[in-house]
Amino acid sequence: MNLNGEVRLTHKGQVHAMTVNFAAICTYEAETGKNGFTLLRLLAQGGVNAGLVSARDIRALFYGGLKAHDAGMTIELAEEIIDANPDMLLQALGAAMPFDGDTPAREAKPGKVRRPRRRRAKTQPWRNSTGTS
Repeated sequence: MNLNGEVRLTHKGQVHAMTVNFAAICTYEAETGKNGFTLLRLLAQGGVNAGLVSARDIRALFYGGLKAHDAGMTIELAEEIIDANPDMLLQALGAAMPFDGDTPAREAKPGKVRRPRRRRAKTQPWRNSTGTS
């Protein structure tokens, strides 16, 4: 997730910016007490349609995304903006999700190379160290 997607929303003639970024996730966590990354994972898996994400969760994330750009944002104003722009949350989430090529292929990820295990010689417990019984 690149967390850089910004969406412009219009409400009562005023333009508001909304970004689902780290600050928005932290605000969501402060408002709900829930893990923000779990919410994003549920949303990416169709959590709204499956009933896994509540309206309060979406409101808190939307509020956090708006508050990241406007410190004076209130939950009540965020609710009005949601009502005026109901499809914008999906656009903001889509802008924050990774595009093809944003994440490296599994085989191209840096890290320790996994080597095949070597077979160990079988030991014979009935023999002592000199090889005689």
